[in-house]
Amino acid sequence: MTPSTAVVPKPIRARGRTGAVRGAMFLAAALLIACGDGSPAVTPPPPIVVSLVEVSAATSTLMRTQTVQLSAVARTSAGAVVTNELPVWTTTAPGIATVSTSGLVTGVAAGTATIRATVGGVSGALDITVTTGAGILATVVVDAQDRTIPLGQLTQATVNGRDLLGGAVPLGSRVITWSSSNAAIATITQAGVVTGVGIGAATLQASVADGAVARTGTVTITVTSIPNAPTTADVVMPGLTFSPFETVVKLGGTVRFLFPALAHNVIWDRRLAGSPADINIISNATVSRVFPTVGVFPYTCTLHPGMDGTVIVTP
Repeated sequence: MTPSTAVVPKPIRARGRTGAVRGAMFLAAALLIACGDGSPAVTPPPPIVVSLVEVSAATSTLMRTQTVQLSAVARTSAGAVVTNELPVWTTTAPGIATVSTSGLVTGVAAGTATIRATVGGVSGALDITVTTGAGILATVVVDAQDRTIPLGQLTQATVNGRDLLGGAVPLGSRVITWSSSNAAIATITQAGVVTGVGIGAATLQASVADGAVARTGTVTITVTSIPNAPTTADVVMPGLTFSPFETVVKLGGTVRFLFPALAHNVIWDRRLAGSPADINIISNATVSRVFPTVGVFPYTCTLHPGMDGTVIVTP
């Protein structure tokens, strides 16, 4: 018998398993390529669409050279504020009003200009009117009846309104606030009455309310000493008065108070440094007080309302 030759089958299954493994690897690589790190793809949010731009300012009327800051608020159709884009500012008439990149408007000449703010292709606008300034309060001028006064004397301060052309503008019912740079030299009431209370100069300021702003002006008052002041002076009390009402004495001088049979007292304003000691109720006597401090020292008799006096102490 002829010996048969053994046939070894080909490893088909082994080759098939290797092909399947390779196919799975190719599929995984394709998935990795398609999905990056394998995470699910994220859909980007829709772009923000501006539907409205609101433009506003504290005032829409300017005089030449005046400025006003405009603001712009962009909103979506739902009313949400858009904050990721700055407005682009433009003016329709730069010869009347200019606008900076930040929205600051400056008046140039009389007329009207439209200022626009554009955000995301949508614009909002505000009309700005520029006037010549005639008849509109621009400045205040402060003066005084006397710019130099002796110690202890009074003067009246004044304030007047002016427009940009220099014309008079009535202040009307506008509130005026007065102040002094040095109340130890000159004081001023809210009616503008000035009193010299020390030697030197003080600047008086008037602040005039004009809507949301205040117009201010100043004047300088000089207070001088009183020449030939005596070192001793007498105050008598005929009836219910001090005579003289105003007594001048040199620094370090003495004032003698001559009390009659009718009892009086002399009470000083304790708020003023240098005021002497009070004189309590007394009659038929002479009481002296020495004044070592320059200034104006008012006093009163509290027993008799309206019975007042002042001692002025000068260098």
